[in-house]
Amino acid sequence: MSPKRVSPDDAKSQPAPAPAQPPQPTSLKAETTKGQLLGGLSAAGRARLTCKGRPVPWQDIEWYTGKHGERIGTSQTDARGIAEMEGGSISGIASSVMGEIGGYSVKYLGNDEYLPSEDHGRIVPLFDIGS
Repeated sequence: MSPKRVSPDDAKSQPAPAPAQPPQPTSLKAETTKGQLLGGLSAAGRARLTCKGRPVPWQDIEWYTGKHGERIGTSQTDARGIAEMEGGSISGIASSVMGEIGGYSVKYLGNDEYLPSEDHGRIVPLFDIGS
């Protein structure tokens, strides 16, 4: 059996399939944060994921000490595209020093809809001199 032939008039009346949209570029911005150095570095980080200036909600952001040093954890962006890593403690001395000197990094791995992006944030030491 041969394939069904479509007349040129029938082909014109059929809607063309929508082209698949390529993944869109994203921007991830890490904020400068203050950190405590007593008993290991403890700091809270905050980053914002956007696409063309608009927030990208409900996406996983990975957090690292320094420039992709020790992995701290993962958090999800909220409706405003903001992800936060609560003030956890990095207890290892090497990680604490890396965090103090090198700050922290955030990374978005991307998906079918959005391209990956990453950024680096500073940690400003907050020393407790006592009162």
